[in-house]
Amino acid sequence: MKKRMVIMVLALLIVFGGIFGWKAFVNMKTAEFLANQKAPPVTVATMTAEKQTWQPSLRSTGSLRAVQGVDVTAEVPGKVARLAFDSGEQVEHGALLLSLDTSTEVAELQGLKAQRELSRQTLERKRRLRERNVGSQSDLDMAQAEYDNAGAAVQAKQAAINKKTINAPFAGVLGLRQVDLGEYLDPGATIVTLQTLDPIYLDFTLPQQQFDKAAVGQQVELLLEGLDGTFKGEVVAISPKVAAGTRSFDLRAQLDNPDGRLKPGMFGRVELLQNQTNEVITLPQTAIAYNPYGDTVFKVVEQTPEGGGEPEKRSKRVNVRTGETRGDQVQIVSGVDAGDEVVVAGQIKLRGGDRLIIDNEVLPENKAEVGQARNY
Repeated sequence: MKKRMVIMVLALLIVFGGIFGWKAFVNMKTAEFLANQKAPPVTVATMTAEKQTWQPSLRSTGSLRAVQGVDVTAEVPGKVARLAFDSGEQVEHGALLLSLDTSTEVAELQGLKAQRELSRQTLERKRRLRERNVGSQSDLDMAQAEYDNAGAAVQAKQAAINKKTINAPFAGVLGLRQVDLGEYLDPGATIVTLQTLDPIYLDFTLPQQQFDKAAVGQQVELLLEGLDGTFKGEVVAISPKVAAGTRSFDLRAQLDNPDGRLKPGMFGRVELLQNQTNEVITLPQTAIAYNPYGDTVFKVVEQTPEGGGEPEKRSKRVNVRTGETRGDQVQIVSGVDAGDEVVVAGQIKLRGGDRLIIDNEVLPENKAEVGQARNY
């Protein structure tokens, strides 16, 4: 009985030992097979790091204002007798805009002119009498004063009539008409706005630390949401005062606006170009992996396989230090040299040391905004 039990235990040990041994053998061979297998190559797009000439700039935001802009208002009260303009019209300096009713003032003016004529005749009589030593000097002086007062009254009434004819104070573009024919206007009532749009001013500010980097005559570029293109101008004035609250100073640039696309009140991004250029190494932003522990890129390097053969293209992760950004381009301060081949698409699949297949049929846009570097 005991002998039989021993035989059964030995048999079970042999069976289970064989099973576990076989599995260990299979696992070992599988591991060896996988270890000898090469990882499949990764398809990526690459680009060569190159030097570009960048013009540094100071960045700000600014708003546009008219070189000349006013609310045309009524100086005296009256009823609108004539409207001589349309909303949005381009007018020249002195163009008639509006006339108020002057019938009452014209009648009063005629009475004053008659009074002036009577005073003139009285003065002439007094003067002739005085020449014949008839009458006193005081009578002549009083007649002269009455004539002068009558003339002044005529001039005052004529000036009041003239104020009821409203003309454009300068050439420009009218806004929306705010009055109607026959409407009674009070003094100060707005009739229409008038703006000179070409050229146009751009007002912006910079922090006091950049005061020495700004000068009259420097070029500026303006980017506006909703409008294509970059609008160029130059600084025409710099405030000598730094605001105590913001520690910033004001600048004013002038931009040509022949087509009238720029409007007063528009708000946009301003670049004040510096009078220098720098040679910098650049890469597309898509090439940079931004991480909390540092920015990295994948270089393409050639490596000979362990068993020999033709060199293979492999990925190599390197740390980089980035600088300014311009459009889709980033300045590389260190980590990459001009001429290095860098992965710009497909790097999410890389770990470093990967075999690569280069396919540059579809590359990310490699474009920088013309003229300056951006400070962020």
